Amino acid sequence: MEVLTDAEAWDLLTYSPVAHIGVVVDGEPYVTPMSFVVHEGRILFRTKPGRRAAAIAANPAVSIEVSSFDPDNGDWASVVVRGKAVETFDGPLGALTIEKLYEKYRDALGSPLSGGGLQPMASFPHVIVVEVEEISGMASGGGLGARTRPGRL
Repeated sequence: MEVLTDAEAWDLLTYSPVAHIGVVVDGEPYVTPMSFVVHEGRILFRTKPGRRAAAIAANPAVSIEVSSFDPDNGDWASVVVRGKAVETFDGPLGALTIEKLYEKYRDALGSPLSGGGLQPMASFPHVIVVEVEEISGMASGGGLGARTRPGRL
């Protein structure tokens, strides 16, 4: 296996379409997928009221993971982030979060300027900012044979 450089880890994090966030609910881990963006070294996302939002309000410690996998050769890479998540009530940051999310997911959501259609994030009122405290990444590397490469299914 190979350790990713900080730049490689940030790249994988930035361009991954889905992350998984781990929070603590009543002393137990709870992991959910999420759409997100990276902006100025922070992770921004929106969420609905519910278990994840309540967990973040009660305990801001989170862990976020993204990964990639190439089914043709079994190569994989993974990044894990540890940080503190807080809800922001900063209007400009909330607007920026929506703008960046639409930019990243434009193909999946359609243009917010289309004049109609679903506005999928309207029901996600909580804007969450994760201050990254630690980022690390690993990859399967190219030095091992296909039959022995870690992560090979």
